[in-house]
Amino acid sequence: MKKLACLLLLVAGYASAAILPDTIGDWKKGPGTRPALAAADEKIWREYGLQDSESAPYAAGVKKYTISAWRFADATGSYAAFQNMRPAGAKPVEAASALAVANAADELVSVGNYLFFFKGYKPNAEELNHVVGTAPKYSQSPRPVLAKYLPAGLEVNSERYITGPESLAKFLPQVPPGTVAFHFDVEAQVARYGKTTLAVFSYPTMEIARDRISHFQEISGAVAKRTGPLVVVAIAPSADEAERILSRVKFQADVTLPEHVPTPKDNPANLFLNIVILCGVLIGFCVVSGLVVGGLRILLRRSGASGDGDQMISLHLTNRQ
Repeated sequence: MKKLACLLLLVAGYASAAILPDTIGDWKKGPGTRPALAAADEKIWREYGLQDSESAPYAAGVKKYTISAWRFADATGSYAAFQNMRPAGAKPVEAASALAVANAADELVSVGNYLFFFKGYKPNAEELNHVVGTAPKYSQSPRPVLAKYLPAGLEVNSERYITGPESLAKFLPQVPPGTVAFHFDVEAQVARYGKTTLAVFSYPTMEIARDRISHFQEISGAVAKRTGPLVVVAIAPSADEAERILSRVKFQADVTLPEHVPTPKDNPANLFLNIVILCGVLIGFCVVSGLVVGGLRILLRRSGASGDGDQMISLHLTNRQ
């Protein structure tokens, strides 16, 4: 019974991992499908919100390659894992609305809440759209924007994203979790500038960031500053080097002004047309009202009602003294 239960759980695990399509153009999905192994520590990927994964070989004649797919709870998890898995020497490539990098042989793509790794192949736009379009439980949401606050000059592929204590311990062990206070839903972007490590922590409000900055300033060997709701920490060989990096990070709020959308009410021709229509309605109302009143008077006379009240009394006052 125990073996049967384990077998059922194994089968259920493989069934839930049906992420990749059976065919991609001329490519056919082969045997050997299995859950995709995370390139980093499993605890970190669980912290990123990993929900399911699959790795499968594809073949078209003698040509072969492998796709590994990971589904996360949202686009933040996919983005964080993307930074953590970038192949050595990878450079950005065009991939529609996706975030993609590639080296000489492989391509890594983050799109929505999914992360795809094409080992030994670079898909074209149609093939990638097919893989994404057939992925179960696909969802699209905004990616994190903290990377835009990183100054120029960082080491290529040195960016790492922090969403909790596990990724903090992996990528920025100098900072204690209690200092960050992840219960405020904090996220951070980390990058290296030579021997200096720069981290940008994002807090929900400026007040919370103002309260936490004093805790970051207590870290030995670190220099921290606050800009808006961001707390920026530089861990450098010297305070001067840390200050040079920190001075280049400034928070800029994105303010979106409501744009007036023209409506038919803003067109003078429509206003004139409405006036003409109103005049026509009033004229029609007057004509109908006159007909109704006249008709009622005729009916009253034919029914025998006295018309004395309708006669006009004239006073002949001419030549009267």
